[in-house]
Amino acid sequence: MNATKRQDIKIIIKKQSGQTLVEFILLLSVIAIISFTFMARINGLTGERWQAMAEVLLEDENQPINIR
Repeated sequence: MNATKRQDIKIIIKKQSGQTLVEFILLLSVIAIISFTFMARINGLTGERWQAMAEVLLEDENQPINIR
């Protein structure tokens, strides 16, 4: 008697569409936070440099420089 037992292997496929959406939203939020932080720092420094260059070019204490 050559009896072989066959065991069925169940392959469970999980739906990953929700996980993919969550990962995309988290990645997008991290990229947005980094870019807004970077642009805030760069824009502040650029404004200060333009104001310093304008003051050097004017060299007149009677004309104040106002940034709009």
